[in-house]
Amino acid sequence: MPLLILFLAVPAFGRERIVDAAGLLSAEEKENLLKLADSISTAYDFDLVIVTEKSIGSAEPMDYADDFFDDNGYGLGTDRDGCLFLQVTRSRDFWFSTSGRGIKMLNQTAGDKLEADVVKFLKEDKPYEAYRAFFHAWETFLELDAKGRSYNFFHQWNMVLVSIAWLVALATGFIIVQIWKKGMNTALPQTHAAGYIIPGSLAFSEKKDIFLYSRVLKTKRQKSSSSGGGGSHRSSSGRSHGGRGGRY
Repeated sequence: MPLLILFLAVPAFGRERIVDAAGLLSAEEKENLLKLADSISTAYDFDLVIVTEKSIGSAEPMDYADDFFDDNGYGLGTDRDGCLFLQVTRSRDFWFSTSGRGIKMLNQTAGDKLEADVVKFLKEDKPYEAYRAFFHAWETFLELDAKGRSYNFFHQWNMVLVSIAWLVALATGFIIVQIWKKGMNTALPQTHAAGYIIPGSLAFSEKKDIFLYSRVLKTKRQKSSSSGGGGSHRSSSGRSHGGRGGRY
């Protein structure tokens, strides 16, 4: 019986969370990333996987990532919670495939953050930094999820909102001080010049500005390409996945 339990446990612990088929990482970088991935995955019972490929042929990145996740047994818990990050170097495609509770966690705002944090390093050809950013972003999402919260607008713009609050407080304080200062000033300035003008000595001639016509030029604004994804879909195995991706 102990041998049977050990045999059944091997697939769960033997899965490689860093599959660097494109050979982008050094041995030391891969070891560091594995420690980080294992630490976060164990703490939150959520599988985080990175897969790099030079080419995936004619397959779509979304389909390839979903099938790789399913076929290799990734995902923790009964719903197989997790996220797989696929990078294809030749086509410069990337895809985040979510499963289980990861589908809900990667909402629009969280997806925007994840993509922004990761893609800036992919564009600079810094895969190690990109993968670290992937893990740290998910660590943020998982910490909030553990507290029953989700990454949303207020988390994304936290520093901006704090700065605005400080500016409003400073402006309010300045106005109040000016009002107090004005109330203490007994020497009021003269705001009218009537007392200094000789009656009948000042006259104005009437002038009119007539608006003849206007010309308006309109230019169509070009829209940036979308990274796609969003919502949920079925993989070839019939399991539900979410995610998003694009090209860098």
